[in-house]
Amino acid sequence: MSLYIDVKYLNMASHRFELFKRKSDYLFNVRCPICGDSQKNKRKMRGYLFKKNNDLIYKCHNCQWSGSFGKLLKEIDSILYKQYVLERYADGEQGKGKGHNKPVEVMDFKPKFPEKSLLDTLMDKLSILPADHEAVEYAVSRGIPKESFDRLYYVDNIQNIVQLNSKYKESIKTTEPRLAIPFIDANGKLTAVSLRGMRGEALRYILVKVNEDAPTVFGLDAIDKNMPVVVVEGPLDSLFIPNSIACAGTSFNKVDELGLNKESTTIVFDNQPRNKEVCKLVDKYINLDYNVVIWPNNVEGKDINDMVNDGIDAYKLIKENTYRGLSAKAKYSLWRKI
Repeated sequence: MSLYIDVKYLNMASHRFELFKRKSDYLFNVRCPICGDSQKNKRKMRGYLFKKNNDLIYKCHNCQWSGSFGKLLKEIDSILYKQYVLERYADGEQGKGKGHNKPVEVMDFKPKFPEKSLLDTLMDKLSILPADHEAVEYAVSRGIPKESFDRLYYVDNIQNIVQLNSKYKESIKTTEPRLAIPFIDANGKLTAVSLRGMRGEALRYILVKVNEDAPTVFGLDAIDKNMPVVVVEGPLDSLFIPNSIACAGTSFNKVDELGLNKESTTIVFDNQPRNKEVCKLVDKYINLDYNVVIWPNNVEGKDINDMVNDGIDAYKLIKENTYRGLSAKAKYSLWRKI
């Protein structure tokens, strides 16, 4: 079972590797994320993941870094790593070689790579920008985990994104640079780009929809629907929570259309007990029998990002304040201020 989980999470983290190739059922070749691999040949891939007993092991033949898949995952995606640990050791399979006699299902492995050629043509990934770059400094100031920098981009001219849908040409005339947050669906297709101002712009967010029919949900390409899913409001907030998606705009009215399991889905709204629309949605999802977070009254942060910057473990707080059914209704009546 542990090998199956290793391969499953390798699939989920596959977009973290610059280059990735599956060579056989349990042999994977990657461009090493630890040392960056060859600086002379950008196509070199000298990192390998291979089966040993009932585990995946990583070894780079460039820098000689080696360790378990879990150790590698912790280096490249600490948020996903937390979820991995919970599932990997849920049945007590800890220690070297545990569970090696169990049959292992061969997973149909399909790495989740978004439309990289399009994204990389129009903008620059934060993970390749220098530390003193405006967009990187902005992300750091927000406390965004560095392992999430490869999901965020910098666009030097907002018109580069506007051109993706002629509908916006007349309404969006500005040319300023912005932080770009691409929305990728479960099939790796770009559906929208949220553009966040970094210089105190009056209009903080601008959303450009590439596919008008697709829901504006961030993170569908990165979650496992078979695991507990957390649904939040802001894309940046979702970067702090394992297996999380963010619903932008009216998409929060359509969570029940995303094919999620109600019993393992938790809805997290911003901490705005005086906002009529937020309160209306909280009440809606309580009545739809979802798990809903009701923030404790002593928490002052408006959203997850604020709470993290206040030194709060937001993921732990979410788990400790999730309610359903009658208990959710009781907590909601005490939380709302309208």
